[in-house]
Amino acid sequence: MESRNLRLVPVMALATAGLMFAGTAGAAAAAPPERSPSTASSTGSEEEASSNWKPDGWYSSEECCHQAGDLGKHYGDWHEYQCKREEKHHGHHDYWWHLYYRS
Repeated sequence: MESRNLRLVPVMALATAGLMFAGTAGAAAAAPPERSPSTASSTGSEEEASSNWKPDGWYSSEECCHQAGDLGKHYGDWHEYQCKREEKHHGHHDYWWHLYYRS
């Protein structure tokens, strides 16, 4: 277990540096979940559009999505965010986590 933690440290540092210079779309380091599956309730795409939710990026895991969302809040990129599991390529059954935010 300790060797796994040692491998994650450089990945997390690299992800943090990438966020500082390239925005939050580059965060992909795994971290323990700190939140429930969503930080804001949503009922679908129509509510997202009407309440000014904007898409930020796709993430392979819920943990990566929440880590990117937390970093965006920390750096003041947005006020709140949510992560939703959605089909990335319509019709291919390829599900990823999509980060939405609003200022």
